[in-house]
Amino acid sequence: MNYEAFTAYQKEQRRQKIRSRIILAATAFAMLACWLVCGGSLSPSEKRLYDTVVRSHEILWQWEASLGINPDAETDPYKTGLIGVEWSEFSTTLGALEAKRTACDPRWAVAASRWFDELGIKRGDRVVVLSSSSFPGMILNILTALEARGANVFMILSLGSSTWGANDPRAPWPVMASQLRKAGLLHTRPSYITLGGGGENGGGLSEEAVRAMSALAQSEGTPLVIKESLEDIIEWKIELIKQISPKAVVNIGGGHSSLGSGDSSVSFSPGVHTRPDARAGNGVMAGALEAGFPVIHILNIKELCAQTKIPFDAAPAPFMRGRYSIAAAVIGLITFALALIISERWHMMQ
Repeated sequence: MNYEAFTAYQKEQRRQKIRSRIILAATAFAMLACWLVCGGSLSPSEKRLYDTVVRSHEILWQWEASLGINPDAETDPYKTGLIGVEWSEFSTTLGALEAKRTACDPRWAVAASRWFDELGIKRGDRVVVLSSSSFPGMILNILTALEARGANVFMILSLGSSTWGANDPRAPWPVMASQLRKAGLLHTRPSYITLGGGGENGGGLSEEAVRAMSALAQSEGTPLVIKESLEDIIEWKIELIKQISPKAVVNIGGGHSSLGSGDSSVSFSPGVHTRPDARAGNGVMAGALEAGFPVIHILNIKELCAQTKIPFDAAPAPFMRGRYSIAAAVIGLITFALALIISERWHMMQ
């Protein structure tokens, strides 16, 4: 090989190298665009849900600061305004701070919207929300998703909360919700309030806490329901659900009446359930399933994170696993095939 041929060979190698890099970059860009459009990005309506929750966080954070509650940047690093205190007279059980932070992630509003799509919930459909005050972040996400699709929400709220939930007597959920209503970000009011705690009738709470909760319900103009026993509360809720005949029942937290007595419900997995399940226990969720109403059970946040691919105790971000898309798969395969066809290495192997 003479010098001229060697120089030509070097130029050709450089040309092929540049061409290969361009093909590789174009393929990577096409794959990324496919993922963003069909896989990891939020749809416009999902992004609006996400932004609404973020705006609600800003409102609550500023409101608490104005009251001198002084939200702790260490316990609430993402400034949600939805993390309570370690213990107060409204506290009923111990809770994990990391789970409470995770429940505030705005991506749960997106996950909830996808659950509602799965169940076919549309504008005007009735949905019952049963919730303790342990996960105010999840309450906000669920209600935001329901209101965005125009569902007719019936909410029964228990004021008792595990640690780090809505257990600050200065900022219980009904008071936080009133701030969001003023800002036009949320509209749902509880239809009924219970005390929570043991038997959901205030078991384990002090007389001072019961008086404070009663006064809160009265100030909200919401009926406070107190029954003689846990069984009575469970029966009342199940009958109410049957009267309402909702498209779905959403349970947030581990309210005593939702789970029932005994330990069988501990193994009841979170997420969407459409059929009776012995693991649902003997509480309201089990009664709703037996009556033919689908249940979305929101507890055990780590397991829910595994199901939805929402990261546990991580900074919120407007990306999450998308729905499986045949179109995205086909586009990806075609892109990869084209990259192979025009690749020099592919031709050299023929």
